Amino acid sequence: MSYTRRLLAFACLPLAGALALTGCGPGSDDTGSDDAAGGRTRTVEGANGQVEIPAEPERVAVLWRPTLAAVTGLGHEVVGTMGTPGSADQELAPFLPAGVDGGALTLVTNSPVEDDVNIEALATTEPDLIIGVETPMGSQAEMLDSLEAIAPTVLLEWEGTGSWRGHLEEVAEVLGAQEAAQEALGAYDTAIEEARARIEGAGVDPAQTEVSLVRLQDETEIRLETPESFPGQVIDDLGFARPDTQSEAEGDTDFISRSYENLEQGDGDVVFAMAGSGFADAPDTFTDGVWSNLNAVQDERIYRVDYDFWGAANHHGAHRIIDDVTAALTGEMDPAV
Repeated sequence: MSYTRRLLAFACLPLAGALALTGCGPGSDDTGSDDAAGGRTRTVEGANGQVEIPAEPERVAVLWRPTLAAVTGLGHEVVGTMGTPGSADQELAPFLPAGVDGGALTLVTNSPVEDDVNIEALATTEPDLIIGVETPMGSQAEMLDSLEAIAPTVLLEWEGTGSWRGHLEEVAEVLGAQEAAQEALGAYDTAIEEARARIEGAGVDPAQTEVSLVRLQDETEIRLETPESFPGQVIDDLGFARPDTQSEAEGDTDFISRSYENLEQGDGDVVFAMAGSGFADAPDTFTDGVWSNLNAVQDERIYRVDYDFWGAANHHGAHRIIDDVTAALTGEMDPAV
């Protein structure tokens, strides 16, 4: 799935109070009050305005897969999430910490589409907090009354693949987990620094190495991922140069659509060919036909990677990209030729 481009960024400093929990961030406010069940509450700001939620939510349902990644990355369990029955283990793997089985999660949607929530299934999970989303592709605001009848609901804005950075901090603000978010952001920065050191130690100068990102969409279309795309942002953080043919998207996307006849625009010093579950029959090697003309193929510098992770737009996926790139450029990953 592709999205329009925009980077969200929110920062939040936690305050401590002797008698009450404190919310933070623009428009956030701690009520210091008790709910009907006698539990402490606080007020947070979402796309749907101010929402009073449990001070320490324990049963969180999420209605957007990057939100699932953020919640689990912050150390919280999820009682219900979105996914396709029978395929959830594969679909949700890029949005979960290693070792967590997506197939064991309770599904509260009929499909991965954000406005296709199964209200009855959601209610059976008995959440004390629901975190939903508003995206350019659709919004859960139209079902807000039904969601709020189940539990307090906070809608967060997702304005494009660039939102993955700020989304973690927004979710942390809702959960009161700002410290965990800063640890996660620090872990990403550390992973970037360590990867650069290993890559440079292998004799590769990122600034002088053009990395091409080619998504295999289907048998007729390729998509060149620009620096605004999710994998493009991580590659940029690693300090790599990009081919001129992939420097700027056409229209309101973060990729450039091309036919295989224009595959030469996907050439580079190193090529990462991305194929995922949406194109299961994509080739494993790239030595035939138009591929054979690429310099990266002739130099055995093309690598096949999993787009399910490389396109996931969350910190779990970002670490996978860092690991794959490091493995490829230090000789730990075999080229796909």
